[in-house]
Amino acid sequence: MSDITTITNILTVLLLLTGAFFMLAGTIGFLRFPDFYSRMHATGKCDTLGEGLMLVALIVYGGTTFVSVKILFLIIFILFANPTSTHAIAKAAYDVGLEPWRKLDDRVQWLNTDDTNNISNTGNSGEGRVDEDGGDGR
Repeated sequence: MSDITTITNILTVLLLLTGAFFMLAGTIGFLRFPDFYSRMHATGKCDTLGEGLMLVALIVYGGTTFVSVKILFLIIFILFANPTSTHAIAKAAYDVGLEPWRKLDDRVQWLNTDDTNNISNTGNSGEGRVDEDGGDGR
């Protein structure tokens, strides 16, 4: 093998692995983040970058051919289409009333066996709101 082929193969593998890393990071973000909007953010950003890097690896591996020009146009399309579609989907979700996740209480409350009467449930499920809004706690 020549030096150029070795450098091309190493660069291709590095770009593919970096792209795969970003795709994996987006998938982990999709699984770990608490709500729709943060999941959309993780997948939208990471998938765009990961797909772009993997396609650049194909261009590097294939050399300067007509197929490389087509792949370059595909990268440009992905760079415009993915953020635009992610924004449109997130805006549609916001318009129909899907609220972003928020932390209701900034204080961390530890379960104390001595003082159990002052513990209030401040989770996102709406439990423990009987005293706040007069509801029946369902």
